[in-house]
Amino acid sequence: MPSIAAFLSFACIMSFTPGPNNIMALSSASAYGLRKGLRFCFGVLLGVLGLMTACALFGAALFRFLPDVEPTMRAVGAAYILWMAFGVWRSGSGNEDSRLVPVNGVVSGMLLQFVNPKGILYGITAFSSFVLPYYDSFMALAVSIGVLSAVAYAGTCFWALFGAVFRRFLQNHHTAANASMALLLVWCAASLYT
Repeated sequence: MPSIAAFLSFACIMSFTPGPNNIMALSSASAYGLRKGLRFCFGVLLGVLGLMTACALFGAALFRFLPDVEPTMRAVGAAYILWMAFGVWRSGSGNEDSRLVPVNGVVSGMLLQFVNPKGILYGITAFSSFVLPYYDSFMALAVSIGVLSAVAYAGTCFWALFGAVFRRFLQNHHTAANASMALLLVWCAASLYT
């Protein structure tokens, strides 16, 4: 059974690394100020709560009706985590897409979740690899939904709050930051089998 530390590391890495939510939060806060950036972040929170609930229910249904799917889901989850580690390790400084148009507001933050592949795979991987093989109670699912949503919200707010300062730091030190995050993702994937 993977440790809680591996689950939390996976959640933090997925939530604090660049992705649509974080880039849009950074862009909104940089262009319109922190208050409007945080409105976007609140929309992200609402959307992530809905998305994580859907992922938990979908995953639980699969485990209940197809119990032999667990090893396959674990292998797919580990493969996806390793693929993300490779992508993080090979990614650039984040300068590549500086033409993003800032989007602010609760509704846009919420709707982004349902077209965000990173968020969808975040939920499916977290539940199929770290939660459902070991816990099936309503309380375990509710706590996991809450933890994943809270960490995603914290990651998005972090990017909004530190805006350009954080972006400059990652651009200046992207090689070390990417290598560190990639190694943590490899550890998360390996912990699924320990």
